[in-house]
Amino acid sequence: MLNRIAMMAAAGLLAAACASNPVADSSGAGSSSPSAAPVPSVPSGTATLMNMAGSTTWVAEEKLIPDDPVMALVNTGVTDTDLSAGVAAVCKAANGNISLRLGKQPGTRLGQTATFKVRTGASARDVSGRFEASKRAGETDFVFPITSADLLAIGQPEIVSFVSDTGDVQWALVKSADAQVQARYVGSLRNFSSAAGDFINYCNPK
Repeated sequence: MLNRIAMMAAAGLLAAACASNPVADSSGAGSSSPSAAPVPSVPSGTATLMNMAGSTTWVAEEKLIPDDPVMALVNTGVTDTDLSAGVAAVCKAANGNISLRLGKQPGTRLGQTATFKVRTGASARDVSGRFEASKRAGETDFVFPITSADLLAIGQPEIVSFVSDTGDVQWALVKSADAQVQARYVGSLRNFSSAAGDFINYCNPK
């Protein structure tokens, strides 16, 4: 009888512990503030088409008027931002407005609008933009506005992912070339913070 009472008491304590300490949601939002945005999961079907994490870096170029300042992901050793490897920030020097261009998008979506998610660490936020023709012949970019503060923030986490409105992780930028990440295109965050600082300085309206 005493053993039975002891077992019932232990079961009660276990139930109370579970109620006061629920298991965290696998999305990372379970125990956080109710206002926190849920982090989108990486689709298991997202296959990497090109991994440039070990062969790319970031550079900024002032490009005096009538051209605009550009900061671009380029192959290591390249300094010409016109030779972007697929991601670039462009500043309208006349007013200081910055847009981020994600390349290698489906050409069938040219002219359409969409909302992507930018995932940094345990948080994600929506960005609205438009599919536009790229400077690279025959390619399409997803273009959206970004503030200088948000641009600088991209260089802080270990991994930044850009998830399309169809759920595909179109791009991931990583600090380590050995990072395990699922995305169609993977680029490096090497020299991002330094290039972003130069770019924002160039971007001040003249």
